[in-house]
Amino acid sequence: MRHSPAARKLLAALNAELDAVGARLGQPIEWTERERTVLELIASNIDRKTALDAQFSGTEDTKLRLKLSAELRLLEAALARLLKQVEPEPPALSQRSLKAQRAARARWDRPSA
Repeated sequence: MRHSPAARKLLAALNAELDAVGARLGQPIEWTERERTVLELIASNIDRKTALDAQFSGTEDTKLRLKLSAELRLLEAALARLLKQVEPEPPALSQRSLKAQRAARARWDRPSA
């Protein structure tokens, strides 16, 4: 599906951020299937927002502007929620997980007798 320039720009920025994280970690990182679905929803919402912005700017009818304004606010809130679901940075391990990893490595890495 072809998206609006604003949607393509945001998707390119998110992909660039993912590539930067992968370069910093020294390994390629890809979006999960769930994240790709969320990215598609984000792009679709931006497409709708762009179309509604054009309608809002092109009309003088107060009632229509009020309805479009409400829909634009809803789309902006939905976009904010969707963007929170996409995080290119892998989650940091908790102290408990780090201790468990060290304990496992200590058991497996010790020389055999």
